[in-house]
Amino acid sequence: MAEFYANSIKADPAFQLIFGLYFLALLAYGLCHFAPTLKDGKDRIYQVARVLFLAAWVLNAYLFIHRGIVAGRMPAKTYYESLIYFTFIFGLLALVIEWTRKVRLLGFIALLIIFSALAVALNKADIEIVTVPPALQSAWFLPHATLYFAGYASVTVAFVLGILALLKPGNAGFEPGSFCARAMGADASAVVNFENLNRQWARFGFLMLTCGLVTGSIWAKFAWGEYWAWDPKENWGLVSWLVYGVVLHAQHVPALKGRKAVWESIFAWGFVLFTYFGMGMLPTKSQSMHLYTDPPAPGQSTTINGVNRQMY
Repeated sequence: MAEFYANSIKADPAFQLIFGLYFLALLAYGLCHFAPTLKDGKDRIYQVARVLFLAAWVLNAYLFIHRGIVAGRMPAKTYYESLIYFTFIFGLLALVIEWTRKVRLLGFIALLIIFSALAVALNKADIEIVTVPPALQSAWFLPHATLYFAGYASVTVAFVLGILALLKPGNAGFEPGSFCARAMGADASAVVNFENLNRQWARFGFLMLTCGLVTGSIWAKFAWGEYWAWDPKENWGLVSWLVYGVVLHAQHVPALKGRKAVWESIFAWGFVLFTYFGMGMLPTKSQSMHLYTDPPAPGQSTTINGVNRQMY
């Protein structure tokens, strides 16, 4: 907690403003759903919430671009940078869906994820701009990171849509004026099939993760002479990819369609979450070249399955 407050003070002013705007947007979306005394004013608050969400995302985009200009590289080296990048991509996808479908609860859940991600970013000791090691100074870094974060963001969208699909199976509607009808939005309560959207975004996320694995393998070949060295992060990236592959194939099995498929998609997101955040808890983390924090000493190298990897 002490690190969170210290980083909050020394963080970029744009980040501080983004953090505040996302919080205000989250609060406004929450009032749309959970304030029983607000009746006639809920629609006005909803419009304010959407504008705050959009303003926060625009500033999020500015911070990401500005960080890249100052650093002189793709700003995705540290947890702090990577989470700004994640919220930039995920926020864009969530905004597009929310503005086109007008699903209020989707905006609330998406903002809850974004706000939590930025809070984690402030709780890390890596908000300063760091030097990129030689292995990352490659033309493959940009496509690999972009595709992977697009994959992370897309399956997170699928996760949010999965939650909504559990509340609203298939094309089912809600009683007019009920909490769920208001939460889904007047237009969405009768039109949107969240099960189909969940499946579509899971497919797109799987495609992006596939491209991320391929570009990462090519990058590794140029950097270390091997396409695959069974790095712990590589292994868990492969596990996440396989899990989503199983989930998508299982959706073609009649007994596993419908709500079961939605639950499987939600379950699969947990593997992506662990791949992103859980690596630092593994006893093999010191063998990984993919951890954002706790970098090795300059000039240190490690050997993984016979492949020598020069590190920082």
